[in-house]
Amino acid sequence: MTKCFYIIFSLLIPIQLFSQIDTMALKTPEGITAKMLEFISFEKGETKDWNEYRNLFLPTAQKISVKPDAPPSRQVRTMNLEEFIRYVGPQYPKEGFEEIVIGVDVNEFNGIATVFQSFYCKTPSGSYEARGVNSYQLVYLNDRWWIASTMFINESEDAKLPNKYLYEKYQTKSGKSKKKKRHQK
Repeated sequence: MTKCFYIIFSLLIPIQLFSQIDTMALKTPEGITAKMLEFISFEKGETKDWNEYRNLFLPTAQKISVKPDAPPSRQVRTMNLEEFIRYVGPQYPKEGFEEIVIGVDVNEFNGIATVFQSFYCKTPSGSYEARGVNSYQLVYLNDRWWIASTMFINESEDAKLPNKYLYEKYQTKSGKSKKKKRHQK
């Protein structure tokens, strides 16, 4: 019995420690997903407290990127939160990065939610620009939402974002997205 108690207690400690940092953004699926984009938007040279970022996620969260046009061994990349912070995190402040929400679709039931968050992102220099969808799997625990996993994919010439995933001002009349011009140096 004592051994069982210690196992359960040790599993709950990470959630209890993280849950002590709380904001209103964590009270809704839309709020926590918007907070994630706010956090990964960086001014060039800016530093952020990665503990604030960790506070958005369950300790066991996974981050998955899908790139269908990549070589087969690189089409799906899965990282845990610490791998993401270690490998991808330092890239954001080098050049700066901005990601904004251009549409949200939330499905929620009994303490779980899936959020399709359409995004537009770019670097200030114009070296990178894309639109796509972040898919979040969320869970409601300890009076707030947690990100259990994220997956993202960029739109392509063959797969444009459908209007149903875009706010009205980003929709196109034909239902197909217009090709955006890239900024030249």
